[in-house]
Amino acid sequence: MNANYHHLEAMAVFAVVVEEGSFTRAATRLGHSKAHVSQLVSRLEKHFNTQLLFRTTRKLDLTEAGSIFYGHCKEIAGSVEKAQKELEAIKGTVSGSLRLSAPISFGEAFLSDITLGFNDLYPDVKFELELDNKIKDLQSENIDLAFRATTQMDDNLVPIKVGDWTEYICASPEYLENKSPIIRPQDLLDHRCLLNAPKQVPTLWHFQNETESHRVSIEAKLCVHHFPMLKKAILSGGGVGKLPSYLAETEIAEGKLVRLLPSYRTKIHPIFLVYPYQTHLPIKVRKFIDFVKNWFSERDHFLK
Repeated sequence: MNANYHHLEAMAVFAVVVEEGSFTRAATRLGHSKAHVSQLVSRLEKHFNTQLLFRTTRKLDLTEAGSIFYGHCKEIAGSVEKAQKELEAIKGTVSGSLRLSAPISFGEAFLSDITLGFNDLYPDVKFELELDNKIKDLQSENIDLAFRATTQMDDNLVPIKVGDWTEYICASPEYLENKSPIIRPQDLLDHRCLLNAPKQVPTLWHFQNETESHRVSIEAKLCVHHFPMLKKAILSGGGVGKLPSYLAETEIAEGKLVRLLPSYRTKIHPIFLVYPYQTHLPIKVRKFIDFVKNWFSERDHFLK
């Protein structure tokens, strides 16, 4: 067999890199890690002994050779995509087990809705849920997918961003009654504050509006490293606390919590769905990824 046949995958990947203009975006589209995509393109350049791309920190540009080569690779990529769709059409039903990992507060808030909604479409899929604030090793613990709220990823993981959440400063109406108003971040120093933290040490809260930024050192009367318990303490009038937007939205709308300092931005956290890189992604995983992306896109309070 001609040695060039061994480079068919790399040629198809190269076409996607050119179309996306980014190794990162190409990796997300293909379900590969960025390192794997970059390695395949480098292998092509080494095999053909020619540079295909000019790489800079901001963009990718084709060399003359790369431009000619891309035309042929695009045809291969199109054939691969068509073949994949035709194979999917004759495959069996979406079934089997999916093992998921998520932070505790996120899992308690959403995973039941997500998994039950997916089961409505694909009743033959079974779920195993691991809720833990510690980052799991997906491969060693046989976890199919995990929800992460960090941009720090292992190279062997494929991240798919599904949304963002921010932080709300909240208190109950009962707590705020007859208390000094909270108009600027520094006003928090006159109030009883509650923290989501593993131990009782001063913590900086960061705020930003259109004209200025603030850092306030918070010394809490209560520290608890569990958002649902912190939320309960705030609802009961225990003081002022910072909650994930997805945990406070309903109670704010119902008047059970008051959002404080709404004109000041707090930290924005990304939400990723990640899975270990694998050559052939099971159909149940692909379908679940599509479902989760759509689920978040239909909820306005997740910024994207």
